[in-house]
Amino acid sequence: MSQPQFKTPPSPLNTTGEERCTGFEFEFTGVEIPEAARMVRDLYGGSVTRVSTYEYHVAGTSFGTFKLELDAQLLREKKYEKTLKSIGIDLTTFKNIESIEDKLKNMASSVVPFEIITPPIPLSGMPKLLKLVDELRTWKAKGTGSSVLYAFGLHLNPEIPDDSAMSLLNHLRAYVMLDPWIRKDAKINISRRLTPYINEYKADYLQLILSTGYKPSLEEMIRDYFRFDNSRNRPLDMLPVFMHLDPKTTQSLLKETLTSARPAYHYRLPNCSIEDPDWSLADEWNRWVLVEQLAADTKTLYQYSKTYLKLKKETLVGFETKWVELMNRWVRNVS
Repeated sequence: MSQPQFKTPPSPLNTTGEERCTGFEFEFTGVEIPEAARMVRDLYGGSVTRVSTYEYHVAGTSFGTFKLELDAQLLREKKYEKTLKSIGIDLTTFKNIESIEDKLKNMASSVVPFEIITPPIPLSGMPKLLKLVDELRTWKAKGTGSSVLYAFGLHLNPEIPDDSAMSLLNHLRAYVMLDPWIRKDAKINISRRLTPYINEYKADYLQLILSTGYKPSLEEMIRDYFRFDNSRNRPLDMLPVFMHLDPKTTQSLLKETLTSARPAYHYRLPNCSIEDPDWSLADEWNRWVLVEQLAADTKTLYQYSKTYLKLKKETLVGFETKWVELMNRWVRNVS
């Protein structure tokens, strides 16, 4: 069975005219961080550095630096040390601190994933990541479908092709219209749907951004995003790109501690079903490319925006079924 091919988005170049890049974040368990780090080194070169019990780096690879960590801020940043010290337990005085950290890591990894965070990968280099997926699968890595407790995700960080407020808005509009179709087509795992990590945008926020009269400045768009209580726990998290383009406004409104600035969308919806031989990294990427295709076709985008709001207003029961079918027809036409 041949692997799906990675599709090229309508705008393959970034704002400086160079090939766009995308970062990937794989969440999994079943393979220890040191083993996964050596796996990355063997595939892409470089050298492994142990930062802590919970974090390793592989620097000098053919793509740049890969980071591997336990996806738990409490452990990674050792915040537990301050808490324990407040009750009279100073871990720095313990001789077997590494043993304690190993026990904490083993307990956490039963529900908290390990994570491989890639450097920005050029569009032309994405097929090389298939070797990493194959290797993790060979080592029996456990992904989203391995347990009802594993709400593991694949995060994509596609570099923005345009930094204008209208481009950002059109990508957001395109995403929210395709979201119900993607959730069905990608078979988003119930464990992920029941967690708060990929909460849908509120109906009144969609009413605002899909209105054809909504033409905000970047600052207005950012303020509206916060005004409707949007956090990093959205399937398309706009906070990193907002932080990059307007750090002053974003920082003044931000309560999150895990947001970093980058010129990229943070697409958090997909499963990370590494354990499933039928799961494909290219398929997940290609669903994102559909978002970019719809965003680039502004005439069709505006027509669908008006149709979405009209159908939503007129439909009491079965809106999502009708909308998914409408999007399905559009996908068939552009594929």
